[in-house]
Amino acid sequence: MGRTATLETLLKERVGLLVGADLRAIEEEIASALDSPVALIQEMGGYIASAGGKRLRPILLLLASRLAGYRGPRSTRLGCAVELLHTATLMHDDVVDQASLRRGRPSANAQWGDDASILVGDHLYSKSFSILVRDNDRSIMETLARATVSMTEAEVFQLEHKRNGSATEADYLRIITQKTASFISACCRIGALLGQADAERVDALTRYGLDVGVAFQLSDDSLDFVADQARLGKAVGADLREGKRTLPLIATLERASDGDRERILSILAPHELNDQGVEEIRRLVVKYDGVEYALSRARSYARAAKEDLAPFPLSEERETLSLIADYVVDRDR
Repeated sequence: MGRTATLETLLKERVGLLVGADLRAIEEEIASALDSPVALIQEMGGYIASAGGKRLRPILLLLASRLAGYRGPRSTRLGCAVELLHTATLMHDDVVDQASLRRGRPSANAQWGDDASILVGDHLYSKSFSILVRDNDRSIMETLARATVSMTEAEVFQLEHKRNGSATEADYLRIITQKTASFISACCRIGALLGQADAERVDALTRYGLDVGVAFQLSDDSLDFVADQARLGKAVGADLREGKRTLPLIATLERASDGDRERILSILAPHELNDQGVEEIRRLVVKYDGVEYALSRARSYARAAKEDLAPFPLSEERETLSLIADYVVDRDR
């Protein structure tokens, strides 16, 4: 058994022992939230719920709250809220990107159309915020509000760069920090707030979530070039086809010979890549170690995330959060 499989197995065991019951309660809350007298919401909700997913954001919220000393029902309620919000953003992303696959199955927009996906995504947003209102904690509502503003700004910033066909490493890091990492950071911060942690520890878990989020997205974008499609759950090369310039490609363009750089740019120019074009770019990204560069950056963020946990005493929760930092980088490629 390889390192990744061993790490994944150990992490599943740890998470199951520490927060397994809470995760099952979150699944029940999600099913209840997706229940609706509107047939299309009911149908799409069941499809979305059965797709499952990593549930990384609720897991981080649960572990952070336990690390901060909280034991109680609010963590499962809020875990449901963040997962509904996350699912809504995925549904909207798939419409913007015209993605045909999500978690290895046809995406909601591929099944029911863009209009239904946008509207049901809006419904999930509304459900999430109705849970927050019932919970009635101003600091938590402010945390998620800031994160959602950051995410939407990043989406528009990313769209600008897709349209003009350029992005620097700094642009890319800004996008993933605001789009992915800010929300993961908010989930960890909510856990700290639930535990009424002091300011130093709230900040520590907030930073941990930000660093894990950047590491996660760097790894995810690297998988787009080298993963097995069946395990990835989306079409390999999807980011390329959608016009997204992620770090492996940005690094390759900076490192490539003039001839290879011009070849890549000529393939990208029509904005409608065929399989041959995707494969040629992937080959050049591997040739110039674009994926390895992105993964080395991801490992740096993962190390920083583990260091962020220093204000907390050693515990099973802290160790599991450290394992998550390793796992988000070393997922099976």
